[in-house]
Amino acid sequence: MNVLNKLKSVFTRRNYTMSNSFEIKTGQPIFTKFSIEKSVREGYRINPIVYRLVNMITKAGASVPWHVVDKDGEKIEDHPITKIFKYPHPNLSRQDVFELIISWLELSGNAFLNKVKAGGKTIELWPISPDRIGVIPSKDPNEWIKGYSLDRSKQITYEPEQIIHFRFFDPSNPLIGIGPLQAGGKVVDIDNAQSSWAKAQMDNSCIPSGIISFKREFSSQDQADTIAEKLRERESGSTNARHLKVVGSEAKFQAMSMTPAEVDFQSSQKGNLSRLCIVFSVPEVYVSAEKATYSNFQASELIFWIQCVIPLLDDMADAFNHSFKDELTPGQKIIYDISKVSAMRRALYDRTKTAKVLFDMGVPFSEVNRIFGFGVEEYEGWDNSHIGELQPEERTVKKNALRLLKNEQASRNSLR
Repeated sequence: MNVLNKLKSVFTRRNYTMSNSFEIKTGQPIFTKFSIEKSVREGYRINPIVYRLVNMITKAGASVPWHVVDKDGEKIEDHPITKIFKYPHPNLSRQDVFELIISWLELSGNAFLNKVKAGGKTIELWPISPDRIGVIPSKDPNEWIKGYSLDRSKQITYEPEQIIHFRFFDPSNPLIGIGPLQAGGKVVDIDNAQSSWAKAQMDNSCIPSGIISFKREFSSQDQADTIAEKLRERESGSTNARHLKVVGSEAKFQAMSMTPAEVDFQSSQKGNLSRLCIVFSVPEVYVSAEKATYSNFQASELIFWIQCVIPLLDDMADAFNHSFKDELTPGQKIIYDISKVSAMRRALYDRTKTAKVLFDMGVPFSEVNRIFGFGVEEYEGWDNSHIGELQPEERTVKKNALRLLKNEQASRNSLR
């Protein structure tokens, strides 16, 4: 089958290479069919868009530190779990561990950490590939799962409390996850096929196929096929592009021009980037510099964190707190720290500038603190204006400014 036919088959076949299905049977382990090996082989390794998107999200998410805080939000430096997050594994760095689990999430929708314990307390976190571990559903409707199975075994290898399971929920089967790459699998298939088609064009001197005709008759079709094969072997390939070709025997070459549909098909590769950016929740400007300016690049960086990385970290924080609930005292929780992220620092700086303008206009700091959530403790006189009694027109200005800033804060909150 030639490359063009292969490309056309992408649109007509029923089962895409990036597809997945599940079969739920109580008591039987559920192993995802959308494996890491498959997603790397057919997506991450050969598709530059997938590699770029997954790598961006993985590096960003893994760069954020984690720690335990008390009921007042103060970091507990010597907390055992805080120490684990600094050194989770004897052979892997903190960055390595988090890059693994985040890349697994983006590629397959699942990631697993085994809590290695000593004396009833977790001392290490060991990543387990989603290709190796399966969820065992319980036959008891009052029990969520029976445990986890390793390497296709039908026996319980880990109890539920031993494993931290991160996943992007699949509504049709909440026991296992569904990742962005799976949702964008058809786009990846099409983009890969388009790349193969473009390579074939390069291998054939960057010109469309044509017809070579001879005046003399061939004794059989096999004879014509033999000549065609020898021409392909000798003349095709990028190294032969634009070389002078001599055929002989009064041969004539008739080039077949590309149709408008074929030209449009090539340009549609740009649409693949847009669709995959949507699936992975990454602004297109942040991925491709083609339309980027300094201003919209900075804005897209902030959107990338707000719409992509922070929701991912929120999900992970929820999973961590749920799994470590027996090792945390009341009021303690596990949080991530994005205070050193450049995009978030710029956003915080803009927020403080706006808050200062509001405060200088006479709005009490209690209102400023409440609107922007600075977390400042109440002090004497913080609900009074620092510029004294306002005149009626000043009160109107203050009221309008406060209303506008409340709307602005509500819009920001909706993005979180």
